[in-house]
Parts: sequence; structure tokens; C-alpha cells
Amino acid sequence: MPFVVFLAFGLLEPTRGRDGLAGTLGIPFAAYPLIYSLRIVATLLALARSWTPLRDWVGRPTWWPPMVGLALVVPWIVLASLQREAGWAGAVGGRAAFDPFAAGGDWPASWAFLAIRAIGLIAVVPLVEEIFLRGFLMRYVIREDFWTVPFGMLTVPAAGACLFYAAASHPSECVAAAGWFAVVSGIAAATRRPIDAILAHAMTNLALGAYVLMTANWWLL
Repeated sequence: MPFVVFLAFGLLEPTRGRDGLAGTLGIPFAAYPLIYSLRIVATLLALARSWTPLRDWVGRPTWWPPMVGLALVVPWIVLASLQREAGWAGAVGGRAAFDPFAAGGDWPASWAFLAIRAIGLIAVVPLVEEIFLRGFLMRYVIREDFWTVPFGMLTVPAAGACLFYAAASHPSECVAAAGWFAVVSGIAAATRRPIDAILAHAMTNLALGAYVLMTANWWLL
């Protein structure tokens, strides 16, 4: 449910090119902070509604996966930059690349949105994606009664589902995504704890957000 809510509101996020459903509905790019904020609030409510059965399932963290996640930001940035320079899928499924400081003026509002953006990047996205991908999809392709499949089990169908998801959800960074998701799948297989994949994901996103804030490479977000 949280993943469906996250995707549904994502369809309403406007882009500079005014394409997709947001463009059809006439939602201006300037409304991106409002739409994104609503997306995060709605997803957090869905996560709260689902958290009771998930709380014990996520487990307790291992010390090293967050460190691996932090280090993975380097190949992500390098490979995403190389793909962008090569022009592979650059116009397909690109990120919003919304710079909250570009318009100038209301700095308190810009920083308030940046705080919401950070919550989405560091907390919401890792939880939603990992619960869906490694908690459901990769187990479902192994066996329909997926809850009987141990978390972190890797088979050819599971690896294929992970690779497909990586490319489909990150078309403009599919090379980086394929490698990143493969490594985090290895973390999940090694520790068999969902929290480790979630924290590795969160640390990569934290480092990526810091990099974007320092360099203004908003195309990465």
C-alpha cells in the first residue's frame, strides 16, 4: 500500500517539459514543492497504517551495511554522470531536478521544502522501495506465497526482477541503478535483515543529497 500511494502521487509531480499526467492536468512546474509535500505526507500516513506488522519484520541493524551504502554514492554519481554525458535515456523518465533556490525570494519556504525533500529522500524512499522490492517483489517471483520465502533469498528470477525494477524505475541512471541494487541485494542476502537494506539505501540517499546541496547538481534528484 505505501508503494502504491507513493507511485500514485508521483504521477502528479510536474516536470519542466510539462509531460505526463501532470502536464495533461495543467499542473505547473512551480507547484512541484506542494505536490511533492503531499506525496510524502500521504506515503507517511500509509506507512504508519502498515507499520504494526512491519515493525518486528524489519529486524535489528548490522553495523556495516550503512557504511557500504555511504560508499556506494561514489559509483552512483560517476556512472549516472557518464550515462548523462552519453545521452542514454536522458529524455525518458528523467528526474524533476527541482532547485528550490533557483526562483530566489522566499528562503524560509525554500529551506522548509528542502527539509521535506530530505525526509522523502532519506526516510520515505528507502522504506517504501525496500519493503516493496525486497520485501515483496523479489520474493513473489520465487513463490506466490511470498511470505514463506526467507528475506534475502537470491535466485535467478529474483535477481531478474531486481534488475528489471532498477532499470524501469531509474531509466536515466539505469547503469548506476543496476549496480547499486545488485550490491544491496548482496547485503540482504548476507544479513537476511530488511533493516540493513533500508539503512544502506538511506545512507546512499543521504550522501547523494549532501552532494547535490554542495554542488547544485539537482538533476540527480
